[in-house]
Amino acid sequence: MSLNDSYAVPLDGHAATAVASGATFTALPTGSRTIGQLLIERGTMLFWSLVGLHAAIAVAAPAFGFITLPRDTLEGFIWGRTFQWGFSKHPPLQAWILGLTEWLAPSAIWLAYLYAQICVVITLWAVWRLGRSILGERQGLIAALLTLFGVHYYGPSMATFTPDTLSAPLWALTGLFWWRAVVEERPRAWYGFALAVAFSIYAKYVVLLLVGVLGIFTLATPRGRAALRRRDPWLAALICLVLAAPHLNWVVDTSFSTFGYAFSHGEKATSIVIRLYFCLAFLAAQISQHGMLIVLLLVAVGFGRLRPRAELVVDGRRVPAFEQAALLTMAFAPIAVALVVNFAVGGEFRQGRGTALFAFSGIAALMLIGPRLELGRLRLAAVLALLVIVVLPVGNAFHHHARLAMGAGVVPTLYPAESLADQLTSRWRDDTDQPLRIVIGDRWHAGNVAFYSLDRPLILLDGDTRQAPWVTEEMLARYGGIIVWQPEDHEAFARLRLRFPALRAQGTVSAPSPLSYGPVTTLAYAIVPAELR
Repeated sequence: MSLNDSYAVPLDGHAATAVASGATFTALPTGSRTIGQLLIERGTMLFWSLVGLHAAIAVAAPAFGFITLPRDTLEGFIWGRTFQWGFSKHPPLQAWILGLTEWLAPSAIWLAYLYAQICVVITLWAVWRLGRSILGERQGLIAALLTLFGVHYYGPSMATFTPDTLSAPLWALTGLFWWRAVVEERPRAWYGFALAVAFSIYAKYVVLLLVGVLGIFTLATPRGRAALRRRDPWLAALICLVLAAPHLNWVVDTSFSTFGYAFSHGEKATSIVIRLYFCLAFLAAQISQHGMLIVLLLVAVGFGRLRPRAELVVDGRRVPAFEQAALLTMAFAPIAVALVVNFAVGGEFRQGRGTALFAFSGIAALMLIGPRLELGRLRLAAVLALLVIVVLPVGNAFHHHARLAMGAGVVPTLYPAESLADQLTSRWRDDTDQPLRIVIGDRWHAGNVAFYSLDRPLILLDGDTRQAPWVTEEMLARYGGIIVWQPEDHEAFARLRLRFPALRAQGTVSAPSPLSYGPVTTLAYAIVPAELR
């Protein structure tokens, strides 16, 4: 423990206190002492034990609770069947990882859930290290615990491996390395910063929002400009550009398709009022993601008459003004910029786009409270924290079962994909006597058929080669394909008829719910015969 850290634990006015190396220790009643002393004396071990417990539950819960993969993870697996420098919706890193996984271990799709938890662990490690640098060892540890328990994005919603999931650790690492390079004046950290940014470009562009904010802060402050007078940041920038060049070249060649998707996806506002509504809805969703953080602070810290009796006092580092400004910029400027962009674009931003933005919320909250942290109601806080890491991942995985039991028509993770894929693959093979190479249709129904078919075909989304340029007209002519859609989905059928004007169903396949309850799923199909052999 550093000399900047101290902690005290009062005992109803009868405390016996020992002072050593700048830290104060006081005896506690048995119950409070168990939690408070464990947090202080074994805090690091406790933190990583809880992180490990959460990760194990968060891997096991969807592995047992989900029957089929969530949509974004399924899409990444399918994209990963062909190597590309980018895809119509996202950069390629997620697809590369999942494609390699399917190639090496085709039956171990549960690894996608493990990758998601690796992302959580890396995020929390970066938060822990940054929190220690800013707040001191003990308060930094508490900030990391608050992030684990309090920011919902790094809990149950990280059950699946998506580009949003990948962006979280890269965001946290980008902030950590920038802090080391500029605030702590450690020039070699610029190279870590460059690698984090380069990987971010291949993962999801949202991290560039943090890079832009930090770039402006660096240029606007004398200390930041001084850090740029060395050669290291410029050499690191060159390395980053070289690493990102293949994807950036792909972006230009595809007329910035990924950016187009980011700004075109979702409902569009038709008035200023709706633009404002979209912004407020997005902000409200992000605040709700901090719900448990707010609850834990109210329980353990409180304010005014709601303050609990102090059971544990932790004196942290007094944060200098420059560092305060830097941390507040990292924590709050990105969401402010996102709201401004949201309003300017006039689109409805999906809630999950905020996944990476709040890695530093726990650190910022403790810094704003002040260097002395007085904690109480530790038993209640501990119970709430355990509920978060044990109950919520399980509830997140199995609430889909309740939805299906309550009459939901389609639940993405409880879809009879294997049965439908087997039937359609058999129909194709009976008709053509060839392996199935291409499935044509939407990313959900056709995507499930493509992924769970034993022939491991590629998918041509909506029959549009702009969305899947790796499936060329020549490939379609050479191998043919099977078109799949849900008969009740007239919009999907209309999109397919733009590419295949004479499209009509040649038949249907049906499969019951994979559980004892739920509806039967029926898909229509049509076979596109090969023209070239």
